[in-house]
Amino acid sequence: MKLPANPVQSTVAESNDAATNEEFLPHEVECEVLHRLQNHPSLKFTRLSVHQCDRDAIFLDGALESNDDEIDLCEVVRGIHGIKIVVNRVMNSHPKKG
Repeated sequence: MKLPANPVQSTVAESNDAATNEEFLPHEVECEVLHRLQNHPSLKFTRLSVHQCDRDAIFLDGALESNDDEIDLCEVVRGIHGIKIVVNRVMNSHPKKG
């Protein structure tokens, strides 16, 4: 299976509210989540999409290659700019060692 040239993407969720001075725009939150996940030393994504669904909710979709079952993506993401709910649809392929 051939992967797309730029497998990591962020899509800005539509917001009905105008951004106030105190709020973060959906794009800012999505970028921070992408940055946190991409720079985690134990995670290697072959594909990752991040979408902010609501002010305190984020949706993750993608493919991960990791043999570390102890890492909880939801815990890595929670707390970023007030994110409380994480919908995790990332599949882990567990690459073979050797």
